[in-house]
Amino acid sequence: MEKGTFAKYKNKTYRVTSIEGDVLRLVSKDQEDLKYGFKEKVYPSYYKDSADLPKLFVYEIKKEEADEIYEVDYKAKFNGNVFNLSFNKTATQLRLGTSNAELAKENGFDRMDKYYYDKEVNQDEIEVLEVIKNIN
Repeated sequence: MEKGTFAKYKNKTYRVTSIEGDVLRLVSKDQEDLKYGFKEKVYPSYYKDSADLPKLFVYEIKKEEADEIYEVDYKAKFNGNVFNLSFNKTATQLRLGTSNAELAKENGFDRMDKYYYDKEVNQDEIEVLEVIKNIN
C-alpha cells in the first residue's frame, strides 16, 4: 500500500514528487529509466549518510504528456464507519483517525490534539478502502 501522487507515462507508473504549473516531476527507482531521459538525483553534500540514501532517478514532463495523473489514499471501515487510515512503510502499524469527537468516543479512540483522535488497530479488524482521485 502506497499513498501519494502518481502518473502513468509511456506505459509505466511513476511517483510524482512535484506539480508546478504544467510540469510534473517523475521519480523512479529503476536505473533503466536513464535510457529514457531520467537523471540520477544528486543529494546535497550536507545530507548526512547520503551514500545510504536510495538511488532515485528524476525526469520532468509537461502535464499533457502523462497518460494519467492520480492520487492514491486509503481509508478504513471499522465498526460500520469510515475513518482516515495511516500506516508505516510495512503496513504493520495501522492507525485510524477522525476529527469527529462523538464517533471517536463511541469507538474508543484516544485524543491526540484539540481536534483529532486516533486508535491503533490490527489489519483483521478493518476493511481497507483504496481511494483513487484523478487529477488530470
